[in-house]
Amino acid sequence: MDIKIGNKRWRIVLLLTLCYLILYMDRSCMSMAGPEMINYFGWNASEFGLVSTAFFIGYACTQILGGWLADRFGGGRVVMFGAIWWSVFVFLTPFGSTIGLMVVIRIVMGMGEGVSLPAMSTIIAKWVPKKESGLAWGISIMGVSMGIACAMPLSAWIIKIWSWQMVFHSFAFLAPIWVVIWWKFGKDRPEDYAKISKEELTYIRKKTSDDSSSPNEDNDLTYKDIFSTLSVWTGALSFFCTNYLFYLFMTWLPTYFVKGRGFEMGASAIYTMMPYIVATFTYPIGGWLADKAAKKFGHNMGRKLFPLIGMVGAGILLVLGSRASDPISAVVLISISNGILCLTMGGYYSMPMIFSSKDAGKITGLYATFATIGGISAPLLTGIIVDSYGYSSALYLGAGISILGAIILLTSQVRPIVPISRRKLSDKKVQV
Repeated sequence: MDIKIGNKRWRIVLLLTLCYLILYMDRSCMSMAGPEMINYFGWNASEFGLVSTAFFIGYACTQILGGWLADRFGGGRVVMFGAIWWSVFVFLTPFGSTIGLMVVIRIVMGMGEGVSLPAMSTIIAKWVPKKESGLAWGISIMGVSMGIACAMPLSAWIIKIWSWQMVFHSFAFLAPIWVVIWWKFGKDRPEDYAKISKEELTYIRKKTSDDSSSPNEDNDLTYKDIFSTLSVWTGALSFFCTNYLFYLFMTWLPTYFVKGRGFEMGASAIYTMMPYIVATFTYPIGGWLADKAAKKFGHNMGRKLFPLIGMVGAGILLVLGSRASDPISAVVLISISNGILCLTMGGYYSMPMIFSSKDAGKITGLYATFATIGGISAPLLTGIIVDSYGYSSALYLGAGISILGAIILLTSQVRPIVPISRRKLSDKKVQV
């Protein structure tokens, strides 16, 4: 960090890290309370998988909408609205007395969280230059692993002292506190931040040599320009594969450690923390490595390199962990698997800014929609496979999908989107 330039952009990134932490604490309530809820309601694994999946149905519905709203009206407003929305339904979750009512509550809660990630992408795109985008994303999504790691032991303690219902009632008040903090200290754009230095504002807005050749920097892209670009779709499809495994871990690890490995609830909470403690370090490292690789190899190969390594490595380690006869060895291998998987995220989340910084919210919304399809399918498919074939088969499937995602990513070209009009002009020149 250059002291002369200033560090206001990193203060905004840290506020987003805090938002991610709270968002994932609220999202993790269900997975940690899962064993108690299964006993309380008399659910089987498939029914618990359905309830877990319901959240992601709502989450998927608002991803692209959230990106569009954030690009148009500002990311901060969208995130604040979403935070209040989802908090109400976190509080209401224990009142889902039937499967049908619980599914509705979780869907509507997911709609509130769904607008947040693409809105935060819009904020980062406005506050951080492309050459620091991987690190900025890596730091901000540290909140994911920190939130899950905090939620696990805290939820176990609340359940032990009070009840599983109290986990939802107490966590519901965290996001409104963040809203107050952002209202006071956060800004959508650096130009609106009164205390930012001219040097830092110039640094943020300055194009690098890599940016100056971007064909879309001075032109507005249409939806057709964006969504007719094949690499946008292959990148999103690959991101689905990454997130299938990520959400398998998030929704099923506590139950797997209790019912599949025989740990007590308290021990399960501690062991479930381990993959996310590892991920807390690999998120920013992965983002930093993505920026370094992009500088050395260019955005196309550089942004993909560590996602490729991470997805293949995570799949192999998960297979080894599922086959480990010693439960502690399984915890270690699965923890490293999740850590390497999270190494991919800085590279992935920095890709939309390369496609188009002006439309980062929309493209991130598409990526997040595909990620959410992973969130919809992973809990439900895992529950069905566990009931039919056991935990090992469910973990093998997750590992295979992760490795498939690496193969798909190889086909994506991470470079600025060329408007359709220029593509046609280029084709005519080739024909001549």
